[in-house]
Amino acid sequence: MTSRRIGRLACLAAIFGVGQFLLLTFLAALFYPGGYDYFGYYFSDLGAVEARNGEPNSISRLLFSMALTMIALTLVPFWLVIRRLFRESKGERVLSVLGSVLGLLSSPFAIGVGLFPIDTQLEAHFIVTLILVLLFALASLLYSIAIILNQNYSSYLGLAAFVLLAISVASFATSLRDPSLGAFLQKVVAYGYFIWTLIPTYLFWSSVRPSNPRL
Repeated sequence: MTSRRIGRLACLAAIFGVGQFLLLTFLAALFYPGGYDYFGYYFSDLGAVEARNGEPNSISRLLFSMALTMIALTLVPFWLVIRRLFRESKGERVLSVLGSVLGLLSSPFAIGVGLFPIDTQLEAHFIVTLILVLLFALASLLYSIAIILNQNYSSYLGLAAFVLLAISVASFATSLRDPSLGAFLQKVVAYGYFIWTLIPTYLFWSSVRPSNPRL
């Protein structure tokens, strides 16, 4: 199997991972006992053992854990191949390698968010969630800087992570004062970061052409 074909399969895996994450978390919210409040409940409530109304949360918890596990696994090939986009300068190469290392390190923590329920293992859940957010935020930030530095790509695409990083900081600060708004912004950040992976995926897919000697 050629490296180009492997790259395309990695892109498809990333697209599948993001798609199933959006679908399964939507279904998890749909099956959440008593109804899921997107503005009042935290994202991690979908993976709780018990819903806020006191009923068992078996279906939503399973879907939530599956969504996180699948996206963690499908993004592994993404992080491995996406660095091949950035070979124009030493700075790009360093940023892309560091970004991929941080991205790969984030995968087990994404699985951990689903494994440690927020209501029964709060401390472990908080730790793995915090590490996941930090690693993924830094990985996407480094890659966004690499996109901006590379003259072959539009710098507007690279600004996406900066916007998400600002929202992440706002989410944390807001949650300290207004838990409801913080809970909503948390979802924006969670979905936003995973959707961000589609930007370099698009760049890679469009670059994998027989006439392109860089890949």
